Amino acid sequence: MTIPALALEDLCKHFGRIRAVEHLSLEVPAGQMVGFLGPNGAGKSTTLYMIPRLVHPTSGRIRIFDVDLRQDFKRALRSVGVMVEAPAFYEYLSARTNLRLAARLLDGVGSRDIDEILERIGLAGRQHDKVGTYSQGMKQRLGLGRAMLGKPRLLVLDEPTNGMDPEGTREILGFLQERVRKDGLTVFISSHLLHEVEECCETVFVINQGHLVASGSVREILRPQERIICTTFAGAVPDLTRLRAEARIKHVTPVAPDTLEITLTDADSAWLNQYLLQAGHRVSALGPRQKTLKEFFLAITGNHRNV
Repeated sequence: MTIPALALEDLCKHFGRIRAVEHLSLEVPAGQMVGFLGPNGAGKSTTLYMIPRLVHPTSGRIRIFDVDLRQDFKRALRSVGVMVEAPAFYEYLSARTNLRLAARLLDGVGSRDIDEILERIGLAGRQHDKVGTYSQGMKQRLGLGRAMLGKPRLLVLDEPTNGMDPEGTREILGFLQERVRKDGLTVFISSHLLHEVEECCETVFVINQGHLVASGSVREILRPQERIICTTFAGAVPDLTRLRAEARIKHVTPVAPDTLEITLTDADSAWLNQYLLQAGHRVSALGPRQKTLKEFFLAITGNHRNV
């Protein structure tokens, strides 16, 4: 049996009457990039803060590569690199000096390791500049680099691409994916940019109001219970009222002058094609469209804000 990189067992965190995290249990598979999603106030950041004990749980257990955090804190955290929210630095010092100071708290991290980190996060050319002169995106890169000192087996990242331009975002996510693929690194990443998680992660956990509301592989999560069929017509588009009157058709949405998205409840594309042909409509193209992670998230949480 494969040991999960991170296991949260019946985790709770209460701030007085506020139940930020409530009986949360999940297992992060080792060697994957795993997404952690939820609207603002869902409990994501509180959960991530509890992993390095920046916030102490009210109850429950945290295990990192099968080491109980409460029983052997130092051994458990030896495998973890953490970046939560906006990383803080000594802004009057250079990036290299900041990393060198952080490296003193770790065993076996030398100048060559810092060189490698600075090169990988794209800051080698600015390593001697004061961090106070950095943009927010550059500070995010430096925070990621600091989290990777000591070659951790698990990275816990809260909004790691915040403040980055699209090119920087692609570089950092590509770098993380490469480390997962080549080094077997595990990345547990919280993000509000759902398309990033959809493209980069293999497994997704969705939290809302402190509770886990969905989990599974991205493909499983995105597999729609209702089939959405993108249908293009060679001739006139059918009358929408007549289509919506059919029991097996739940929604019809025009997306182009000659194209409709037709949502089916208890049928498939073969049935739809036959139905349209029998009704005298000429179909030139027909294919499924999966729900996006955002559509899925809104459907399961009912929260149309802060997504």
